[in-house]
Amino acid sequence: MKKFLIILLTLSLTFVMASDKRKTSDEIDHIALAALLLKDGHIDRAREELNQVNLETKDLDLIKYYTLKGLVASKQGLYAESNKFFNMAIVSGQQEKSVYLYIAQNSFKLKEYKQTIDAIESAGALADKKASIHALKAECFWRLKEYDSALKTLKIAIGKFNKEYSFHKQRFNYYVTLKLYQSALEDATVYLNNAKASEKTSLSFISALRKSGETDKAIRLAEKVNLQYPESASVTVLLAHLYIDKGMIQVAADLFDEASIEDVKYTTEAAEMMRRASEFVTALYKNSQILDAKAKLRQRIAIYIQYGDYERIVVSHKALKRSKLIEDENIRYALAYAYYKVGEFEESEKQLKELTSAELFQKATQIRNNMQKCINNHWECEL
Repeated sequence: MKKFLIILLTLSLTFVMASDKRKTSDEIDHIALAALLLKDGHIDRAREELNQVNLETKDLDLIKYYTLKGLVASKQGLYAESNKFFNMAIVSGQQEKSVYLYIAQNSFKLKEYKQTIDAIESAGALADKKASIHALKAECFWRLKEYDSALKTLKIAIGKFNKEYSFHKQRFNYYVTLKLYQSALEDATVYLNNAKASEKTSLSFISALRKSGETDKAIRLAEKVNLQYPESASVTVLLAHLYIDKGMIQVAADLFDEASIEDVKYTTEAAEMMRRASEFVTALYKNSQILDAKAKLRQRIAIYIQYGDYERIVVSHKALKRSKLIEDENIRYALAYAYYKVGEFEESEKQLKELTSAELFQKATQIRNNMQKCINNHWECEL
């Protein structure tokens, strides 16, 4: 649209240069040259040419002059100045409706949403033919908090441009904000069934529903998207988190296992979820695939603790020292507890003496009490 207007101006000015003998060549050249420079993307030079135009020249074509000034200012990001020149072109007699669309775009960037709507309506049939302008108008109504008008605008646009599925995407976001989740899901489904939705767009649909608390609807959509993108770890992981939200740990663990195959960076999470799902063997298997030795050992200790494999924790003592993980008081407490559980009280006490955390100190006191019971009376021992 913008290129068409510039070309129209250029051709018109070239004709004037050849036929209008009443104007001086110097004045006509500045405007014509500015149009050519603008067409070729030389914005600053076009502005310089326009600045040299003598506004006192008789029969100066103010329509073309102010229109070009508006286009140049818009290109330079001077939106308020651009609209000023476009309005001066209109006052001077500019009949080209596309000028109103430039004003609308500038006004939107200036966050002048009412003015944007007014400019769109002034463009008349030209605006009505462009899907992007309907979307812009709906967004202006939305930002003005005129939600009914925004939804009405999109409904009209969907009826007029039934193959423009981006309207469904836009309306989905509005419906979610208004907590009209069933309608939002319907729009998301239409979009996903007909448009070539990117993985990012699909994830945004699911995340919006999850954020709104509509977990079941988010799961239904995520299951569908997971089939569309079978190799996407991001979709699989998001679906897993949705099942965690539902408390379905085993399903989530299986999905994280799948995600770790799709992308190895999820191996740690897969092992952790297997631990939470009480899948001891699988948890250790996934843990063995972790490349970060320190992270692997830390997680392994957690797995051993959960499944009561205290002997393996004791055997890991030297590895914990080498990796300096033992400096983590939670790890040191786990080691002390493991020594206590296997009956090596002296080693347990050595580790307990190193604890300084108030919370762990209380737990250490309980272990000491239990160890003393074991020493005093085997029948009261609580290993």
